[in-house]
Amino acid sequence: MQNIFISAIIFFSVILQTSLLPNFFASGMIPDITLIIIIIWTAKFDFNSVLKWAILAGVMVDLVSFWPIGTDVLSFVVIAFSVNSISKRFLVPHFAWKFSVLMLMVFGGTLLNSFTVFALMKIASELNRTVEPVVMNNNLFLKSIFDVVVFVIIYWPVERLGQIFAYHNNRIMVKR
Repeated sequence: MQNIFISAIIFFSVILQTSLLPNFFASGMIPDITLIIIIIWTAKFDFNSVLKWAILAGVMVDLVSFWPIGTDVLSFVVIAFSVNSISKRFLVPHFAWKFSVLMLMVFGGTLLNSFTVFALMKIASELNRTVEPVVMNNNLFLKSIFDVVVFVIIYWPVERLGQIFAYHNNRIMVKR
């Protein structure tokens, strides 16, 4: 049941990111809701438990973006691994510091995602002439700021979902 629910969350975040948000943001500035959710889950849990969700989210984003499959998969896995490494070293139990560090991770994760996708699409366009060459977005700083704002908005609902899943996973089964 948990797998279906998390898959639905990822699916709706991808649809929201690719269908609704382009109506409100300029091209190249659309917040990466799916990436933010993966970052929050990676910081909350660990890399091994989030890996399958990062791969699923990457495949879904690749499918709706019409990019070569694996572009966002590799980017999300690299970001999840980086966030896991950083969160094990720098996340402290005090809420205010944890929230601030997560905001910096979202900012850095957005930049890393943009650079990774750009590099992979550049390689794909060089290897296969049917893939359109991409141009690096000049407003990466503004896009990262938008991602941080969206992070502030969705952090508590995603955190609450994590608490619900943690509660259901820790139930004790009593046999009679």
